Amino acid sequence: MKKFNDFKTCFSWVNQVVEKTKEQATEEIARQVYEDSKKYTYIDTQTMYDSGQSSNFKKGYVLIKAPQVRWLYYTTWIKPHKNKNAVPQWFEATKLENMKNYQQMYADIFNKNK
Repeated sequence: MKKFNDFKTCFSWVNQVVEKTKEQATEEIARQVYEDSKKYTYIDTQTMYDSGQSSNFKKGYVLIKAPQVRWLYYTTWIKPHKNKNAVPQWFEATKLENMKNYQQMYADIFNKNK
């Protein structure tokens, strides 16, 4: 167990651990969310899903840039063709299914950094 001489040193260490964890976890979790989202993404063409590979994962942004994405994401009456699990707002479905995994990823990175 780490020992501290005063509160300032303690809180400085905690802040360093949190910042380091945030940097590492943001990128890892964003990449995992992108990979997990494929299960629920409309994939009539692989190009749409692949456009997300250029996302800014370091900042936690997952951005699928194909022109039809916005329409597919918010349109509820479409029946999926190639991916039968596809649903509108596929990132929400991904988050619901995997939130505990993402929290565990963060906790593991935090514990590694402390």
